[in-house]
Amino acid sequence: MRLRSCFALLSVATLCVMPMRAQDVDRSRLGPVLYRSHFQPNPGAYPDSGSRDGWESFPVSQEAGYDPTINPQTSGGESALVREAAPTKDGPFQLGFVRRLHLVAGEGAWIRAKVRAPYAVGRTKVVLSIFRGESEERHTVTVMGSTWQEIACAISTDPVFITTVAITAEFPRASQGRTERFLIEDIRLKALGVRRIDLAMPESFWDPSRELAYFKRALHPGESLAVLADAGGRENLHWELISPDNKLAAKGTGATVSYSFASSDPVGIWTLHFLSSDAQTSALLLVRPPKPEGLLFDRWPVIPAALLASIRERRSLLEKTTHPEAGMNIDSLDPHWLLPGLPSYFAITLQASELAMLDAMEFRATGDTSDRDHACALLQSIARWRMWVHPWFPAHGYHSYYPVGIMTKYVVMAEQFLGNDLSTEDRSRLDHSLMELSVKPIYAEYVLEDRLQFNTSNWIGNTVGGALLAAIQSDDPDSAGYALGLYAKDREHVSAAYTSDGSYGEGVTYQRFDLETTTLVAAVAKRLLGTSLDDPLMQPERYMRYASYGGDGLMDFGDSHVDLTPSNVFAYQTAQSQSKSLHDFYFKYRDDSTAQILSRVLWEPDISAPQVSASAVPLEPVSVLFDQRGIVVLRDSLDPDATVIAMRAGKNFNHNHADEGSLFYARGGKLWLGEAGYADYYKDPSYSTYNIQAAGHNTLLLNGDGESQVIPGNAVFGKAPIFTHSLIGRQASLVQADLKTAYGEKVERYTRSLFFVTGGPLVVIDDVKTRMPQRFIQIWHPKQAATLSDPEQNAVRFSDGHAALDMRAYAVGKITTMAHPSPMPLAEYEKAEEGVIERPIQIEISDVGSSNGETIVTLIRPRDDSDVHRVEPTWTANDDTSILRIGDAGVQIDGDRYMSENKSCKQVLAWWRTGSSLVCGMQYEDRRYHAGLSANHPIDLELERGESGEMNFEIHALEPTELMLHNLSLANKADCTGVSNCSESGAQAMHVQAGHTTLHLRYVLETQSTR
Repeated sequence: MRLRSCFALLSVATLCVMPMRAQDVDRSRLGPVLYRSHFQPNPGAYPDSGSRDGWESFPVSQEAGYDPTINPQTSGGESALVREAAPTKDGPFQLGFVRRLHLVAGEGAWIRAKVRAPYAVGRTKVVLSIFRGESEERHTVTVMGSTWQEIACAISTDPVFITTVAITAEFPRASQGRTERFLIEDIRLKALGVRRIDLAMPESFWDPSRELAYFKRALHPGESLAVLADAGGRENLHWELISPDNKLAAKGTGATVSYSFASSDPVGIWTLHFLSSDAQTSALLLVRPPKPEGLLFDRWPVIPAALLASIRERRSLLEKTTHPEAGMNIDSLDPHWLLPGLPSYFAITLQASELAMLDAMEFRATGDTSDRDHACALLQSIARWRMWVHPWFPAHGYHSYYPVGIMTKYVVMAEQFLGNDLSTEDRSRLDHSLMELSVKPIYAEYVLEDRLQFNTSNWIGNTVGGALLAAIQSDDPDSAGYALGLYAKDREHVSAAYTSDGSYGEGVTYQRFDLETTTLVAAVAKRLLGTSLDDPLMQPERYMRYASYGGDGLMDFGDSHVDLTPSNVFAYQTAQSQSKSLHDFYFKYRDDSTAQILSRVLWEPDISAPQVSASAVPLEPVSVLFDQRGIVVLRDSLDPDATVIAMRAGKNFNHNHADEGSLFYARGGKLWLGEAGYADYYKDPSYSTYNIQAAGHNTLLLNGDGESQVIPGNAVFGKAPIFTHSLIGRQASLVQADLKTAYGEKVERYTRSLFFVTGGPLVVIDDVKTRMPQRFIQIWHPKQAATLSDPEQNAVRFSDGHAALDMRAYAVGKITTMAHPSPMPLAEYEKAEEGVIERPIQIEISDVGSSNGETIVTLIRPRDDSDVHRVEPTWTANDDTSILRIGDAGVQIDGDRYMSENKSCKQVLAWWRTGSSLVCGMQYEDRRYHAGLSANHPIDLELERGESGEMNFEIHALEPTELMLHNLSLANKADCTGVSNCSESGAQAMHVQAGHTTLHLRYVLETQSTR
């Protein structure tokens, strides 16, 4: 992070000055640009509101979809963006804004803004952060008083693209519950951007966030594309036309493009690139099928009797509460009063539209014209509604709301099932409403203003996805441009939210919700857009299978509700997959009643048993690291009653908590260690102060501060915790995470390591070093009855009345263990009306005093009272080395003097009866045989002993490394292949390349000693 101090030069304009760094950069297609955000109201917004223009809260909001702390306001013709919030604790507090950009800081780059802190007295520090991925260039400006002031800062010259810009006010002595305000106005940033070649014809929309043009009208096979670019005097202009299957269809020179689409050309999204030596522009074109086709089917799906019964059951429920004329009330709802009346708004918008779809389905299944007539009547009523979005949203700078996207999906699917049985007049009137009340406002908000710019929220999947379906099926000749922009946004969402490791950033509850619309979009993309979104979606159940326990228990993080059912939205993936695990998961957790009926109707009839022999199914590992989402799951088997451990250390997505390093522990089908748990984020008073904070999770706190952690960076900007080492084996696993960035500037180093022996103990190792003395507290949230079995020994016992689990803590310093009550969940108050309830507790393992560093080792192991040979653990600790021995297993944590230059990791050695693991180590010693190895760079090492005395060494090196073997030799000469400086006996040096190396070794000396 580059730090720059700024100072006041004028009373009105506050300037910050910094030296520039000259950098060579290829500027051939970069030119001067002036980015500007003025926050003026866009069409459709209330005149006293304004536009967010893509800016969001900073530090980033825990849930970016609904964030009432940020609002635009316009008064006297001046528009500003406002953050207003009250801190949940006394002390330092930040209010700021962040915007995603794609610019390069050349010579003379600068940023200017007008800022105001109206409740401030005296000085307020304003921080301007220029992020280039993880790197942050930081400027500080001090402003005086509560009036508007202009700040300006020079930006360092750097060839790396700027990814985000943040402007933050810091209040050093804020008071809990007292509202603070910070406003920004007229943001300007001078930098370099890609020069654009303007398109003179045909008419197109320009998307500044994605630097893409979208041709407004679609073409068909047999029609011709004629494009004229504004050459601007460029003589070396050339172009390429790329088909949906990524093949070069045509190319040429000059500013004119002419291409006739043949009947053999694929339909879908075509891309036109204009390039010159100093500029470029890309444009998307939609080529539609020669004849209109259904979005998802040519012939209506066959609905089996059991599924038809579910449709009828859901219909009967909706018919009792649906009043389509109530939609005329939407524009009368209070624009300044949202949450209390929100259930009514949801009922108005979603019930009528869903019922119309179900009526249309039943009509297709039975041919009953009364069902058709009822569906048509509902759609006629919906088409008359004057407004679909709750008025609160346009009053606060928005254009839409995700229920509008869901409603749009239902309406479009009702149209699809009715087909030509919906009159031309009714369809035309309905499609006009879809375009004006859904497609256009959602395009304006999510494409032009780039709402939810980091693309990880399920609001995108449902809102943009619903509007995209409407735009593609529309007969409006100008709908293609909207469809292309909406598709570009939705594709970014799928790429950002669905991880390649088979997980979803927001958690499984939001994954299922998102898939309700995203699977429809994926199917339409393949059918009509000539492209596929499938790859990130095709392992929807993978995380759930690993993180499940018992019958339907699930370990998940953030706001996600922990349940495995229903799997109905996986019907799309299951229908086109030969995965036996997905097929089995789908039918095991499918809800046969009324949940998520649309997915089942569309794709369940196409699901068939995978034609894969048992021998052809690859054997999956028992434990796995989900490196993209940042969760490791350790198990001792795939049995539902297995021991299951899940720990989080990863970047921020959305709906995440301050839970870095937190872990779950389940055994015997029950959860033993959990978290504070789910809370209603609209109603529960403990939600913002406890449930989402570090105190509500199994984490480390500093000085008892329940809000010790901060929300980390995401995939676009900032740094985040990460699993730096993962040695996952069949018999034991050792993983380590660097959690420093979750604690801000207070912490110099913090790693949490897990050592888990299959069928045996779990050891949690916290090693932390801080800049100032702190009291370190481990928090644990038991889900079974807990008692302090031996407080002097820091021992806790958990019991469900049948089985038991023992926890015992050790540390380099002196620690104490106590149990404290946790806040009562709001949901428990209703239970209190019916019987006696128990208030939850939390176990706190705490330093007695304050220090700049500590190592806390917590042992967790099942207790079997019938095991008379149970060996009690032993602990020895000093400044150099700490060792915990548990029978024939144990861990050794080396002190700071053994640390390598890589300060982000900690050397930990773990061993068990048949092997050892080492992370971040430069020396391995086998004291039993006086053997080992040393390295000149940190390595990870996995060792497995064979029955013949030979050992298998798996070595992981980040860079070329020299190894020195001591009383070890290669088992045979063949093992020298690919290893330099290799011999067979005695002390020897060898060179291994970066990456993974396997060595088969044997002991030279077999003089055994006691470990």
